Amino acid sequence: MIDDYIAFSATEVGYNHVKSDKVCEDASGFYDDEQMHICVVADGHGSDNYPRTDRGSKMAVDSAIKRTIDFVKTTYSEDPTTSIGIEELLEDEKHGFPILLQLAKSILMDWHESVESDYRSAPFTDDELTKVSEKYKARYLAKNEEDRTVEKAYGCTLILFAVTSRYSFGLQIGDGKCVMIDKNGAFSEPIPWDENCQLNVTTSICDSDSIEEFRFFVTDKAPAAIFCGSDGIDDSYAASEELYALYRSILKIFIEHGLDVGRSEIVEYLPLLTKKGSGDDVSIGMILNTKETVALLPVFNIQADLFALYEKGKEKKQQLAANIEKDNALSMRIRNWLDSGHKSREGGTDDVYKLNDLRISREDLENEIKLIETQIRELEEKLDEKAEEVNVLESDVEQDEDGESEPDQDTEESVKDVSSNNMGQENEKQELQPIEDSDEGSISNEEEA
Repeated sequence: MIDDYIAFSATEVGYNHVKSDKVCEDASGFYDDEQMHICVVADGHGSDNYPRTDRGSKMAVDSAIKRTIDFVKTTYSEDPTTSIGIEELLEDEKHGFPILLQLAKSILMDWHESVESDYRSAPFTDDELTKVSEKYKARYLAKNEEDRTVEKAYGCTLILFAVTSRYSFGLQIGDGKCVMIDKNGAFSEPIPWDENCQLNVTTSICDSDSIEEFRFFVTDKAPAAIFCGSDGIDDSYAASEELYALYRSILKIFIEHGLDVGRSEIVEYLPLLTKKGSGDDVSIGMILNTKETVALLPVFNIQADLFALYEKGKEKKQQLAANIEKDNALSMRIRNWLDSGHKSREGGTDDVYKLNDLRISREDLENEIKLIETQIRELEEKLDEKAEEVNVLESDVEQDEDGESEPDQDTEESVKDVSSNNMGQENEKQELQPIEDSDEGSISNEEEA
């Protein structure tokens, strides 16, 4: 049921931006009503050549939400002259996404109108252009309007996802990641990645060919949850599985502690994430099915255990590789010592003892790795079984909803009531930890070119 969904978003200025006295260039937003749930994140470009990128990201979020509301209402319209057929929309991918492309065009048009209005009411000041390169100054200050490209100053990336009762879709330009959790608890990234987004270079809403750089996703399957994150989020983690672990921890907090605590946890955690992680501005937008995620809690718990085992297995394999490397070095020294008739300065009985200790340690490591691999296989089988149980439960719920059923509780109270049964499993809030530092400050791919 669409009433079981809630949307939310939060943005925090980057730790490095605070240190250098830069404004937050990210923006995010969300929207809920009886027909749809929307979340959006936009990430401004860190280069000094984009002096109004913070304004541009806010405008992009506003334009995306406004135009998406209009778009969804059109698909539900009973007026045949204006409505968009939902069946046509679900077939959109087969034809190159012409329908969602129109939505992207309307967002771009609205954004450009906002940019032009802002520029007309407040032309660039000398202070704003102090750090802008001469090449970009010429674009921003050109007397001929045809040569003037003020939209560049407002450039940003954009990720949007919307869930309705009959379909869900996402669109994106630039970097950042959209992560979807399906009704089985499986994590995926539904919007295709753009290979033009590498390191600090990204496609942008301000590019002259931006409409050709949008990527899309559409489905008739309603997700259990959606996360849209600016690149400051995913750059804080070394791999996708680590990013998924973050989102899984967030979901478990919402399930076990309720919506209010979940929202406040995200807001409180983002400053820590940017400090320990990328240092960049960070934004999260999310859409959450409050009932389905509660049913998925056992799946999330197994996934968390599996993730811990995967990490432990990687650590043990690294230790084993280091052990083998030391073994090879010691074996060489011992051979040289024996070949020299025990006269070589390197090698000797001490190395023989060390080598024996290493090989005992290697055997222990190999046994530990075998045990971990066995535990992983057992948990993976358990995960499949639990996901199947959730599938059966979901089918039963859908059948109940087709017939007579008790009225739904208010969404907020429903999450709290159901999650209170799980509080005994883990009374402590999940600890969210970023993994790895990374650089900040993006530029449009057109600047790189």
